[in-house]
Amino acid sequence: MLKKLNKLIVLGFALSLVLFIFSTSFAFEKAKFAVVTDTHMALYGEDGMKMGASSCKIVENTVKALNKIDDLDFVVVTGDLLLDGEPWNLDLMKAYLDDLRVPYYVICGNHDYAQAKTAKPGAAPYVAINKAAVIWTFQGHGYRGADAWWGADPMPGLHLIGLDSNVPVHWGGHIPLSEMKFLDKELSANKDKVTVVFCHHNFVAWCKDDELGGKFDKFQVDNGAEVRKIFEKYVPSVQLVLTGHRHIGLRHQKVNGINYIVNPAAVSYPNQFTIYTLTPDSISYETKWVPVEKEIIATGKANLLGKPGNWWRPSDAPVGAEGDKVMLTFFEGPGDLLKKGTIELKPIAQ
Repeated sequence: MLKKLNKLIVLGFALSLVLFIFSTSFAFEKAKFAVVTDTHMALYGEDGMKMGASSCKIVENTVKALNKIDDLDFVVVTGDLLLDGEPWNLDLMKAYLDDLRVPYYVICGNHDYAQAKTAKPGAAPYVAINKAAVIWTFQGHGYRGADAWWGADPMPGLHLIGLDSNVPVHWGGHIPLSEMKFLDKELSANKDKVTVVFCHHNFVAWCKDDELGGKFDKFQVDNGAEVRKIFEKYVPSVQLVLTGHRHIGLRHQKVNGINYIVNPAAVSYPNQFTIYTLTPDSISYETKWVPVEKEIIATGKANLLGKPGNWWRPSDAPVGAEGDKVMLTFFEGPGDLLKKGTIELKPIAQ
């Protein structure tokens, strides 16, 4: 009897060792990915604060640049792919993204479909797609079925979550209860993996105006505090939340163990995309100029500071030379124009 018990103990130990080796040997060591956001692509666009007339070239050339990165694993596009939900822009955007040589994932932004407020009595019909059209167009690129949120494993040990923060009646952000339940369940089911969350709207304020009740509070999810608590339940599995929407240079905040990173828009100054290198214990980032003529980026900068950019002015940046300095500092972000750095992460205990 004792011999049988010893054999069972040895067998159990051996099985546990095999399972441990199996589970750890297939975990990823490094993932290199790009985040492109806020392309606002417009086949018949005009140049303003958003460089619409150059948007197709920005997208096409960015795809070509990403295809030259030999060790790139995947690309994530974090919303506002289109000018305002035009079906022709959707088709063209899909065609450009399909030229990528690596898998890509998409989440919807507030400009990617027709909002309810565009249906006005007496107004001319607004020709635009609904959110479902975006979801079904990009099936297999994060989306699986009709839900506007998704989870995906680009490689063993790495999990991605795409959230839908869009509100049908305005351009602000909100995560509904059904989606929060999905998020909680998804994080719980993948807590042994490194998880990166992507969303269009932000979960933290990047300036005073972004705080709830502020001039630009719709750049932030209005129930962000509730959602942050869900993230925080699953540290260290989830420590990274990457967003777009704000059209400012890359910057980072750490709140209760979660690193929130906002990514620069491709279509507006500073006209950049971001390359990330992720390991189980760190993430490095490096922003790149979109590969277009310098004159296009210079015009975008001038339009930001000029009349086309007046809507975007922070409260502490009035029109004028001094206000322009404040505005430029905010949009370019701290440090060099091209951002580069590394954030240490807490490893998941094996």
